[in-house]
Amino acid sequence: MFGDTLDRDLYAVVLAGDIAPFLRWKKTAVEILVKHRPQQLVVDGWQLYSVAHDLTHVMGRLAAQEAADKLGFPIQVLQYDVVPAQLAGPVQKGAGAFCVELSSDELAEKRAAIGRYPDVEREVLELREIEGEDHARTEPFFLPPSLEQVIQPPGVQPKYEFFGEARKAAGIYGDVIRWHHVENIIHGLLENTRREQPR
Repeated sequence: MFGDTLDRDLYAVVLAGDIAPFLRWKKTAVEILVKHRPQQLVVDGWQLYSVAHDLTHVMGRLAAQEAADKLGFPIQVLQYDVVPAQLAGPVQKGAGAFCVELSSDELAEKRAAIGRYPDVEREVLELREIEGEDHARTEPFFLPPSLEQVIQPPGVQPKYEFFGEARKAAGIYGDVIRWHHVENIIHGLLENTRREQPR
């Protein structure tokens, strides 16, 4: 599924309040989980930083819930923060689960993979400035807060609204995705999941 949808197309369906693509993506995720029968699923951290990552967080958690119902055993959901806390909105991170420390060979392989990915140089420099030269060596995983806590209206303006406002002012975006747009998609996903739950 990764890379199948351009950012601009994702933003367009969020602005339009079109829940259908999200239901398809969640359904595909459920099918993949049922097929492979994992005991754990790692989702993007809920950080009020990126619309795509936050909605992926919710879709992943709901897909894990549905797949677990079908499989008859729980799937533990962990979250991995997409950006450092300094860049994210003030959100609950959840309890620490464990950290993975990469070996020198694994770190070199990871950096090579990052280097092959297009147009991320600015993000990599920003991470290095915040977390130091070895920023990619440690990978911490967290047990996310309850979904009910996560999807409460934020008490602060999400970072993606600031980014959207700046891009609109620069003439790059025609509109700004607001919390209410994201909330609309989330509630559509929640309603669908409730209907899919076994009676």
